[in-house]
Amino acid sequence: MNKKKTIFILFITILLSFLLGGLVYILFLKKNKENPKESSFDSRSEIYWQRLQNRPEVLKGSGYPSDLRDFLETIRGKESFLWKGDREETYRYLLQEFPDERGHVLYAVYVAFMNWKDKSLEIESSPSLSQYEKLTAVNRLKEEIFPKFLNELIFPKHPTSPPVILLSFLEDYIQRNPYSYARERKRIFLRKKAALYQEEKWDIQSWESPSFYRQVVELIYEREMKEMSEEEKTFYRSSKIEELKSDFWN
Repeated sequence: MNKKKTIFILFITILLSFLLGGLVYILFLKKNKENPKESSFDSRSEIYWQRLQNRPEVLKGSGYPSDLRDFLETIRGKESFLWKGDREETYRYLLQEFPDERGHVLYAVYVAFMNWKDKSLEIESSPSLSQYEKLTAVNRLKEEIFPKFLNELIFPKHPTSPPVILLSFLEDYIQRNPYSYARERKRIFLRKKAALYQEEKWDIQSWESPSFYRQVVELIYEREMKEMSEEEKTFYRSSKIEELKSDFWN
């Protein structure tokens, strides 16, 4: 009886130690998980970055670069190749080229932009993520780091983006559901397309390339086209492309 009791107590002790260890580990990870917003500034840019959260529209004012994304990429190139990664040189250059508040504001935006860039590269180099997951994570990171106005200023929407996301979404879905039927794939595709295009569908659809539809049809009807001759595939592909276009508007 005492032996059973001892074994039971030992079992409970081991179980509790595992649970406690797991809890400590989870709390440690939570505590040490880096907030992308908090790493978007340094000691010189913190004040200006915090101010930009409430008034990002200042960047549309007189004396600021008209194409902010191009400007930031240019500064990134200078920092990498001319100044060998020396952020101090970047800071001095911006204050020299943009006196008064502008230099400080642009430096704050640049630090945040480079934070996004570095974290995006980490995401894109992850072998465990699909292309769709990478695109989604990078876009989510933009929203986490930049205020809405600034996000749209640096990364203006372009009608070619939704088709790229849509295609990667379909590839990801089929990879996860390789035995799904064409009817289900088509339904999922059209539903996602409607969600992505929304009220801009007329403009976005005009940017869809022939290769986009070719890839979509070959993904959705992969099983059906497998045994077809090239001539049959050509006819089948054309009819399915027209069908997909028609179904989207209906």
